[in-house]
Amino acid sequence: MRVVRVHYDAGAKLPDHTHPAGTTVYVYLNDSEGVTFSHSGNITRTVTRPAVKAGAVRVASGPEEHHTAENPASTPSDFLRIWFKTDNGGERNLRRRLSPTDQEFANKQMRLTRLTIAPDKSIAIETPAQQPALLVSWPSGETRWIDAGQKESLATAGQFLRIDFLTRPQL
Repeated sequence: MRVVRVHYDAGAKLPDHTHPAGTTVYVYLNDSEGVTFSHSGNITRTVTRPAVKAGAVRVASGPEEHHTAENPASTPSDFLRIWFKTDNGGERNLRRRLSPTDQEFANKQMRLTRLTIAPDKSIAIETPAQQPALLVSWPSGETRWIDAGQKESLATAGQFLRIDFLTRPQL
């Protein structure tokens, strides 16, 4: 996987760029208004991402994309873009939005689970053999990798998204 923290200033216009084909999980770190993407190349269309809330998640898979991006809003947009380098498990053109209150989503490639740790509490995090996980906290956007077959105690109060990787890396 590759994790990129994205920040679009209010009024920002980004030049044409490319994203690889595959599955991507977007974790929104702040409330923000819509962002407009103008696609070029084989697919020419303009799409406006709807407004999002901090903690919302979007899962998408598809072909390589070429687009510009514009944030016409008066507020910035901050999110993590987590691109999977694992086999998609047969999923094609996946589109799923999870609100900040949706607790879980799973398919053959991944399992997303929300975790809440109360102050002065901790939880045990254990990953099965062959299945690593990524923990994402919000609104900070900090990430923590947990290798396959590991057991750790997490004692930081807050909200987390656990992403379990269920398929092997693509070759």
